[in-house]
Amino acid sequence: MKPAAYCKGCGHLPISKIVEKELIEREGILIGSVGCSVFLPDVFEIVDAVSSAHGRALSVATAVKMCLPEKPIVVYQGDGDCCTIGIGELVHTILRNPKIVCVLINNQQFGMTGHQQSALTPIGMKTKTSVTGRNEAEHGIPLNVGLLMKQNPKAKYYLTTSATKVGIDKFKEQLKEALDYDGFSLIEIIAPCPTFWSNVKKSYEYSIKYYEQLCGGMIC
Repeated sequence: MKPAAYCKGCGHLPISKIVEKELIEREGILIGSVGCSVFLPDVFEIVDAVSSAHGRALSVATAVKMCLPEKPIVVYQGDGDCCTIGIGELVHTILRNPKIVCVLINNQQFGMTGHQQSALTPIGMKTKTSVTGRNEAEHGIPLNVGLLMKQNPKAKYYLTTSATKVGIDKFKEQLKEALDYDGFSLIEIIAPCPTFWSNVKKSYEYSIKYYEQLCGGMIC
């Protein structure tokens, strides 16, 4: 992997390296999109890649899979891209259940565009567009991706975090399993964003705490 323009301490980097390694080994195809990882098609080495418009990566991936059904496909997206701008694409991909893997980096906000609220921003989190914190009355509740995935019992959902070594190692195994699965898989990774928090340590502590909350208070 060539040098990537991630911020210092970004939770994307270890995940990106694992995805690249797996795609090289399997001769797969990366579908990139707009967000903090927008440059991945240019920095992954020996990997075929397609760039897509903001929020449209899963539709592009579906088209590529139809043309090249034998090729492993990994879509790499953030929560703003996948679950806010691209929510329509996500819903219909779940319902169609193609053999595609979506790697969803969830740092709970639009990172690249300046830290605006996304569909996955938790209640109480302050962003540029929820300056006093997200509240249900004004902004609605955040989307639960795991529950959304249950709309199709054949689609597979995974959850981990890039804030710990255990979580990163877990992702390695989840990605292998997802690529072998005959249907749609989504791996949600709770990722720290030090730039948003203006503090590397605080961003990692928050990500671990939020991951534990999503797991029901236990490391899952």
